[in-house]
Amino acid sequence: TQSGSVSLFLGPSDGLHSHSLLLDEERGRLLLGARDHIYLLDPDHLARAPRKIHWPAARDRVETCKLAGKNLECANFVRVLHNYNRTHVYACGTGAFHPSCAFIEITGRREDGVFQLLSSTVESGRLKCPFDPLQPFTSVLTDQYLYAGTSSDFLGKDTTFTRSLGPPPDQHYIRTDISEDYWINEARFISAHPIADTYNPDDDKIYFFFREVSWEGNDKSILSRVARVCKNDVGGLRSLTNKWTTFLKARLVCSIPGSDGVDTHFDELQDIFLLPTRDGKNPVVYAVFTTSSSIFRGSAVCVYSMADIRAVFNGPYAHKEGPDHRWVEYEGRIPYPRPGTCPSKTYDPRIKTTKDFPDEVVSFIRFHPLMYRSVYPLTGRPVFTRVRVDYTLTQIVVDRVLAEDGQYEVMFLGTDVGSILKVVSITQENWSTEEVVLEELQVFQVPTPILSMEMSSKQQQLYVGSSEGLAQVSLSRCNLYGQACAECCLARDPYCAWDGHTCSRYIPASKRRARRQDIKHGDPASQFHLVVLFGVKSNSTFLECIPKSQQAQIRWYIQRPGSERREEVRLDDRVVHTNRGLLIRSLHASDAGVYICVAQEHTHFTHTLLRLTLQLVTHGQLDSKLKLGEEPTVDLRHGTESRQRYKDYLRVMSSPFRSLEEYCDSLWLEKGTFCRFNRCFHHFCFLSVI
Repeated sequence: TQSGSVSLFLGPSDGLHSHSLLLDEERGRLLLGARDHIYLLDPDHLARAPRKIHWPAARDRVETCKLAGKNLECANFVRVLHNYNRTHVYACGTGAFHPSCAFIEITGRREDGVFQLLSSTVESGRLKCPFDPLQPFTSVLTDQYLYAGTSSDFLGKDTTFTRSLGPPPDQHYIRTDISEDYWINEARFISAHPIADTYNPDDDKIYFFFREVSWEGNDKSILSRVARVCKNDVGGLRSLTNKWTTFLKARLVCSIPGSDGVDTHFDELQDIFLLPTRDGKNPVVYAVFTTSSSIFRGSAVCVYSMADIRAVFNGPYAHKEGPDHRWVEYEGRIPYPRPGTCPSKTYDPRIKTTKDFPDEVVSFIRFHPLMYRSVYPLTGRPVFTRVRVDYTLTQIVVDRVLAEDGQYEVMFLGTDVGSILKVVSITQENWSTEEVVLEELQVFQVPTPILSMEMSSKQQQLYVGSSEGLAQVSLSRCNLYGQACAECCLARDPYCAWDGHTCSRYIPASKRRARRQDIKHGDPASQFHLVVLFGVKSNSTFLECIPKSQQAQIRWYIQRPGSERREEVRLDDRVVHTNRGLLIRSLHASDAGVYICVAQEHTHFTHTLLRLTLQLVTHGQLDSKLKLGEEPTVDLRHGTESRQRYKDYLRVMSSPFRSLEEYCDSLWLEKGTFCRFNRCFHHFCFLSVI
């Protein structure tokens, strides 16, 4: 189905239950993992009929699942979809609490090419895919290895971060040590990303993010973490065999500093997005958090730098000591090579693999996986918060947009009620940031949590998944901002600009002239040319100003020549306020000045719709100009034609009851003639003398 700029794929009548998305822009395909099905969709036209693979759980597994007390979860929910190579995708599903994985072959065109599950490749999905379709989980496939943060048992209590697959013969598991709960304890994994640390590929790491249950003495809390392992970690030789020997973790803090010294913490990590930079080693980390408190409900977005994250991992380790076993800073001797570094020529060419690590290094990291210092956001506080609202944030993607006055980051934030917030971050001159909510779109009519989001920079589309279906939303919806220059500028949307006729998509390389934006200040007045309206004394004139909102109240103000004070226009029988503007029946000399039309919405929000300068001339001045024949501002070289245009102008000024659009159409003059029109507002038409 399609509604406006939102296209929906809803799937079966009982719900789609989408749990994984794989967007492949290079090959022009979009895969959706759902309940018992994998769909192949057209990313350009989501509403087109998809191709699908039916992949249900085995019947005996479904029966066993129901006997164990489960019901709706007893199906195969596809939660893993990753490109393995150019022709194959690796997929895993929950299999009615008995996870399994397989390869899918995809070749040729989307419409009629090969799209099939290779049954001969079906294998156990344990430690690759969760048992429970609702359990938070993450995975990433790189260099033919699958890294996954998941549960290792039916109940979902034992959680671990693993590596599997890999090119033959290296296909054994590497995992975290579940015998020690201070490694990972009842974790809910959020995301995982391969990130280079140096110029040497041997130093590459997998950074992953999760939240977990943490114990400080007898105090139980939920904390958010960033952790990392080396990609070339193969486990220890005598200790930590087939377990990570480079695993380190640190706390991610997202809090609002309080005036009384008590911070408001958002401790439960919900989603992560890495915004690439020119330096591939240093993406910007955007994170969505929610509060743990049942009393205070809120969400926040915090932003971190990889430099700060690495600095924490290069800092002091934490150590448990004392009768209450609290974490304190470790002040003893640190073995060599530094625990957590990768075996590479960067640090010590004698150490080829992690099996070459000295026993004391392996032993140290086994008991000291936590860093003492925490990672704090770049600004020291969240860049965006939502508190005391009836929803929480669940997902985030970020787009970097080039506008007329600079570069901006636009956040798309999914919620647990099926809506999306579009927010732009604006840095002011004093380096403070302002977050402006550009739009709040209800994507799914049924309030349902948004489970996944993918952004296509190529197609300028956002794909949003939930249990109800999959939605395709355009990143730019400029038509929402009305048909006036002021409304387009006030929106402060870096995707949109006024092109002289409509509010349309801003393209930096466009040759279209007069593209008007003001994202930083949202001041439409700064985008207008000087507008001057000439009136003839004793004649009538009409200043048109029509608000887009029907609830808005219009007030007119005038700033007289030589005065800095703005006063409200006095209304009487001569000066009449109509629903289309201000009618002045007979112009007096005191009517000259700058007129400002201000709209006040029912929320008491006010904004300026129109600003123009009204100058007065007498009949004698006009007659003398007509007799002069040639003036710098009046081109009479065309004789009768120019005189006729003056008469048209006088007719306009003396007949306020015709629409100004008709005047604009009838008085539109060729370039180089005596006057032109500035059409910034759709309903405003002004004459300005050149």
